[in-house]
Amino acid sequence: MPVLQSLIDNERVNAALAWPIVCSIAVVAVLTASRGSFLWAALATAIVVLAFVPTIVRWDALVMLPWELLALAAAPIWARLFGTLPIAGFLTVATIALLITVELDAYTPIEMSPRFAVAFVVLATMAVAGLWVIAQWLSDTLLATSFLTTKGELMWDLVYATAFGGLAAALFVVYFYRHDTASVGRRERSGDPS
Repeated sequence: MPVLQSLIDNERVNAALAWPIVCSIAVVAVLTASRGSFLWAALATAIVVLAFVPTIVRWDALVMLPWELLALAAAPIWARLFGTLPIAGFLTVATIALLITVELDAYTPIEMSPRFAVAFVVLATMAVAGLWVIAQWLSDTLLATSFLTTKGELMWDLVYATAFGGLAAALFVVYFYRHDTASVGRRERSGDPS
């Protein structure tokens, strides 16, 4: 029973730390939308929606994504609220890919090996960055904006997206290795061999 109680307490602690982070991201989404930055409002809203998915699917307010991952996802959103951070977009896209990967692995029957999870996060980040570049090009072509100024800047944007996708993937592996090691330790202490 102590093992079960510690798991319940951990779930409560996680929810107690995760809910304020999610609420703050929702507030940032509203503030950025009121400032006219609809892209950033959409990214923040996407993080909030992803945070609610496990809670809604399990219909339990204690079932949340790990607060550490939500804080990681919130960091570039918060930073962008108080100023410009050129790499914030890539950090946000990479953390959204990371959140999706964690949800697929933790809350669905899908099981990902660490190598596949790394590849999935990196490729998802690169795919979104590629779509973003296409959207910028279309905007420049059709609406006479000037998002894409030089080819060099475009290439560096894609390099940054790939690098942050790799960083997010590495964080995924480290986090789940730590989580799996803790689970094995709890099972050994309780005498459960499975």
